[in-house]
Amino acid sequence: MALTSTNTIAQFGFSRGFSKLLDGLVRWFEARDEQRSAPYRLRIARLHALSDSELKAMNLRRENIEAYVLSRFFYC
Repeated sequence: MALTSTNTIAQFGFSRGFSKLLDGLVRWFEARDEQRSAPYRLRIARLHALSDSELKAMNLRRENIEAYVLSRFFYC
C-alpha cells in the first residue's frame, strides 16, 4: 500500500515563501484561539475541582459545568 502526503513543500522560491507565510498565518490563528479560549478552560477546570457539595451550594450539577461556563455563547 502506498502512502502519499498531501502536505508537501515546493522547492521553488516563491512557493516556499508562500508556504512559510501561510504556516505563520495558521500559527497566529491557533495562538489567538488558544488565548481566547484559555480563560474558559481554566474556569471549567476550577469548577470540576470543586466537590459536589460546593457545586450544590452554587446550584450547579457537575454535568452542566460546561454549559454554565459557555452559556453566554448559546441561546437555549
